[in-house]
Amino acid sequence: MKKKILIADDDPTVLDVIKMILDKAGYKTETTLNGRTLLNNLPEDFDLILLDVRMSGIDGFMICRHLKSQESTRGIPIVMVSAVPELGARTRNSCADAYLEKPFNMHDLLRIVEKYTSPDKPISPPVTSPAD
Repeated sequence: MKKKILIADDDPTVLDVIKMILDKAGYKTETTLNGRTLLNNLPEDFDLILLDVRMSGIDGFMICRHLKSQESTRGIPIVMVSAVPELGARTRNSCADAYLEKPFNMHDLLRIVEKYTSPDKPISPPVTSPAD
């Protein structure tokens, strides 16, 4: 069964390139240009989400924290993708599982996708609020 990956980026060219690479590698992909769709329609049936940090009108880190705080989407690995330097610390604070800096090459993309869609993928810890 093909692993299902959601690609969220507000740049149609980036979406097309990532989709083409992953489709050719045998993954099933869906795309969205609008980050708000991830907040309104929780993407529960995906094996991985590739999420751009700077989505039009909404912060990818906020989307990530929201998805990781929901029981139905908490277990889906999220890889943040961005050209923002020093993304590592902010990624950990948003509860993302990993990050990929733009520009990236095809092999780096496939390596991280394989890591987070394999049967022995790392497990995301649940997100708790400061009041917990």
